[in-house]
Amino acid sequence: MSVDNFQYGHDLVGFVQLESTYGVAVKPTASTGFRASSISMAPVVNRAIPSDRKNTRSRQERTEGKTSATWGMSCLVRPSGSLGVAPDIGDLLAMVFGTETVNASTSVVYTLGKDNSGDFGTIYRETSDIHEVVYGAVATDFTISWSGSGYATIDINGVGKGFTRTGHTAANGAGSTVAALVVDDLDFLGLYSIVKIGSDDNSGAGHQVTAVVHSTETATIEATHTWSDDDAVAPFLPTATLTGSPLYGTVGSVSLDGGSTTTKVVSGSVSVTTGHDLLNEEFGDSNPTDVVMAGMREVTFSLDLIVKKDETHLHSEFFRKIQKDLRITLGDTAGDIVRIDMDTCEIDPVGVEIPEEGMSRVSLSGVALASSSGEDEISMTWI
Repeated sequence: MSVDNFQYGHDLVGFVQLESTYGVAVKPTASTGFRASSISMAPVVNRAIPSDRKNTRSRQERTEGKTSATWGMSCLVRPSGSLGVAPDIGDLLAMVFGTETVNASTSVVYTLGKDNSGDFGTIYRETSDIHEVVYGAVATDFTISWSGSGYATIDINGVGKGFTRTGHTAANGAGSTVAALVVDDLDFLGLYSIVKIGSDDNSGAGHQVTAVVHSTETATIEATHTWSDDDAVAPFLPTATLTGSPLYGTVGSVSLDGGSTTTKVVSGSVSVTTGHDLLNEEFGDSNPTDVVMAGMREVTFSLDLIVKKDETHLHSEFFRKIQKDLRITLGDTAGDIVRIDMDTCEIDPVGVEIPEEGMSRVSLSGVALASSSGEDEISMTWI
């Protein structure tokens, strides 16, 4: 009988959950799953070449240096459909902004924090029969984009403490109420792999690997268990509970005065560079040990407009640095609305593109600034 040995993009699903202790992975549950158009994960390994000489021009060795991980995801904007219920990617948004406030039956609001060093999490990626995880993950970049003829999308990228890929192996010997699982080939597992042993999936939660010793092909699982020799040890993640419908560009609005009036745009985007990074330079450590606020936060935006006579005055206002109260609203049905507020925005003056034929267009860009209080240059409300 043939065995399907390939991985398929249509099987993609993600899971995200905030960690309570940095770098200690949290097991996903069904409610922590999210849809994605793409999820990328990769280990980062620094291997140094010694600089001393040995009477040869050949390279003969490399030394293991510091390790870390990178990750990224792209998804459609999908509100939960219920007031006061966070979207499936709520924990990812909390990692970007810093604060998630759930107002029961009303809204979920994401606002900025000065110290986001506690906003880190675990991200699992499932594709067919191979699973991957980045733990100790922080978000470094966020972009939400929309257009009149497409879905609204969110892209988030970041870095992490470590990376593991999980495949298929088998138990090498029976075990009776023990946590030390000896397998045929430990290279198919890693720290924080989640597996099913034989037919036992730990009541739908999976068995998490908490330590690995390659010299003995031993994976330590989180609790004692019993298995038979040659039982399959396979990747396991729960079946995700997914919510919400995607938002398309036929419903929504853009306002330059906080919602009093609207301005038509063709497309636009808002980006946040968080300034988050990982501490991975101290002597004696092989991977990141903490989250640091390494740089200033930057909030920028872009708007593409068709040039209209009755909006010519806006270009003078941009030149005179008249600040705007920018509000972007995606969707128009309660429970399926995302509102982005940037109360103090400066839009840079630009020239108008004059095409050989067709309508003239202009591409605007600007910066969102904070008030004297700080940490309030942007907020995102799901209502």
